[in-house]
Amino acid sequence: MKKQQRLVAVRITTTPAPGAPTIVPVDGETLDELLDAWRIVQIQPLGSEGNGPEYAALLLLEEAPTEASLGRLGFGQV
Repeated sequence: MKKQQRLVAVRITTTPAPGAPTIVPVDGETLDELLDAWRIVQIQPLGSEGNGPEYAALLLLEEAPTEASLGRLGFGQV
């Protein structure tokens, strides 16, 4: 069975303010919401916008395994 994948554009701040997130999806979701159902497979930096501490990136996400899908040695149960 193939796992679903998803690309998400994000802004990454290298010097975040206290209590502010470091990685912020541009579509309005929070990173915590995304990571409930997805896991990060790869990060592709896209560059910065000027001289600031922020830069854009793409996250390649893959659907996170559920407990029901995990069996012995990580294979699905029969």
